[in-house]
Amino acid sequence: MAMKFRLTSKFGELSPVRDFEPHHGIDFAMPEGTTLRSIGKGVIDRVYDGSDAIGRGVSVKLDDGTRAIYGHMSGVNVRLGQSVGQGETLGISGDTGLSTGPHLHFALRDSSSGEWLDPTPIADKVAGISGQHVQPGIITKLLNDTGDKHPGLLWSPTESIRDKTADIATEVALGIMDALTDLLMAFTLVGSAILILLKVAGWRDGGRWAGVLIVTNILLRLIPGGGR
Repeated sequence: MAMKFRLTSKFGELSPVRDFEPHHGIDFAMPEGTTLRSIGKGVIDRVYDGSDAIGRGVSVKLDDGTRAIYGHMSGVNVRLGQSVGQGETLGISGDTGLSTGPHLHFALRDSSSGEWLDPTPIADKVAGISGQHVQPGIITKLLNDTGDKHPGLLWSPTESIRDKTADIATEVALGIMDALTDLLMAFTLVGSAILILLKVAGWRDGGRWAGVLIVTNILLRLIPGGGR
C-alpha cells in the first residue's frame, strides 16, 4: 500500500540544501495546513519559534525518553510543558524556516545521548496519523469493531459512520412505509366492509366505492413487503 504522504528525503541523506550535512530526519511532501499529530504519549519539551532552520515546530519528549521533532510547521497548537497523548493534534504543517517547499520534517533524537535516530521504520505511522484521519474516541471505539479483542457494538471499521447512518435511515424509512402500507390495507378492508353494508342498506354508490377500496387493497399487496 502506498504511503499516505510521499517520503522526499531520507535519513542521513546528503544534499546541497543542507551543505552536504547528513539529514537528521526524514521529510514528507505535505500540503501546507495538514494536521499533525503526536506519534506517541509525551510532554512538549520545546517549541521552535521559527528563528532556526527548522522553522516553526515542536519537540515531544516521549515516555521512553526519545524526542520526536516536527519541523517547518505553519501553526503550533501546543505549549511548552503540555502533556499530549498519542494522536493528539500538535499543529499544522507548513513551509517555514530553511525549506524548499511545503513539507514536514520529522526526526527522532535520544534525549540522553543526543544521538539522532533513524525514524524510517515508523514513517508509515507518522504519515498515517497526519491529515484528516482522527484518532477514535471512546464512543467510536465502543460502536466500532476494532478486532477480536475489542468487538464493536454496532459495526466494523470497514463500515464508516456515514454509511451506517445511511443504512439506519433507510431501514427507518422502509419501516415507516411498511407501517403506512399496513394501515392503508386495514383501512381499505374495513372501509370496503362498511361500504358493502351501506350498499345493502340502500346506498346506491356503496358497491362502487367498496370495489375501489378492494382494488386498492389488492394493489397494496403487490407492493414489495405489502403481502407478507
